[in-house]
Amino acid sequence: MGKYLSAAAGLIMASAAAAQGPAPDLHACAAQLAKAGDFSGVIAIARPGGGFTHSAGVMAGPGSAPITADARFNLGSATKMFTAVAVVQLVEAGKIGFDDPIGRHLPGLTPEAAAVTVRQLLTHSSGLPDFFRPENLPAMQKAQRLADLLPLLAGTRPGFAPGSRFEYSNSGFLLLGLMIERVSGQDYGRYLADHVFAPAGMTGSGLQPPPQRAVGMTTMPEMPAGMMIGPPPGPMMGPPPGRPPGAMGPPPGGMMMPPPGPLRPAAEAALMGTSAGGSFSTAADMQRFFDAFAAGKLTSAAMRDQLLARQIDVPGPPGQPPRGHALGIGLGDYRGHRWFGHNGGTPGVNVETMAFPDDQTSVVVLANRDPPSALALLRSLLPVVIGGAPCPAPPA
Repeated sequence: MGKYLSAAAGLIMASAAAAQGPAPDLHACAAQLAKAGDFSGVIAIARPGGGFTHSAGVMAGPGSAPITADARFNLGSATKMFTAVAVVQLVEAGKIGFDDPIGRHLPGLTPEAAAVTVRQLLTHSSGLPDFFRPENLPAMQKAQRLADLLPLLAGTRPGFAPGSRFEYSNSGFLLLGLMIERVSGQDYGRYLADHVFAPAGMTGSGLQPPPQRAVGMTTMPEMPAGMMIGPPPGPMMGPPPGRPPGAMGPPPGGMMMPPPGPLRPAAEAALMGTSAGGSFSTAADMQRFFDAFAAGKLTSAAMRDQLLARQIDVPGPPGQPPRGHALGIGLGDYRGHRWFGHNGGTPGVNVETMAFPDDQTSVVVLANRDPPSALALLRSLLPVVIGGAPCPAPPA
């Protein structure tokens, strides 16, 4: 197998072991960290010798039902991994090419946007400005299909030379979803159901907010126009320059984040899922996705490894080397241990997913609270999972 999936069979075995029995010390550590951090969500670890799933917190606000291991969460931008797999499937079928201009498959764009390639959209190097902004929230709430969001991209043009650098863009992944629909002849949600979720055995995943779900709760006040709602800095993205790990980056124009308010349901966490983010899933389904991906059930082994090949550098924190980004999936090195995966975040949503193929280990943290709730727990837990460090003591 290829560079990133050489231990794929072990990863699958580790996930199976997770269902057979817990790893008591690690499980106890996760429970301790969740309690100390007032974590609300699900933590799932698959690794050799046994894994576990731990749930904590409540499904909505105070007094609501406890979260269970099979609770469905908004995945935020972790959905982009599904979009990337769908694009690779269509490339493998000979229906599109990575270096095709998007305008070849999707009409109605400005000439400048039409010239951006599929690869540049997958690697966040398109230069297209992001549509996921507070002023567009009413349109996103009304949307029933991807095409309903296309007007938000009307007249859009790259802000820099496509392919010249990394700049995160949900708009690029919205275009990829629209391309998937046009080329496959299927609605994006139906395509995922037939070609990603079903082959992976993901029975609890979909685009529409399920009635029984972990409701995204936020303390963020309503965002002013022009402020980005995108994913939080995480292991994949890294904090913005000059900001501490886990801090939210400053919005455009240097505005500061408003102070927190009372806990309330987040409108952003209840939107219909799109190819850019916001699908709903469970921790078990995310482990099934990693397993199916590793086993070659979603693409051929060759295309799977091409999907995970490093394409572009992502600027890291000050004084640290850049991280990598593949075709819609993040790559990194944690203390000498290679990983791939994706995170996600918006008000009321924080998700971290990482697979360590050499260690036959995957980590999934789903939270129905604001960033950096899942990220903070992950950063405390990773040294224990990868390297066997002692469980950090809870704060006094």
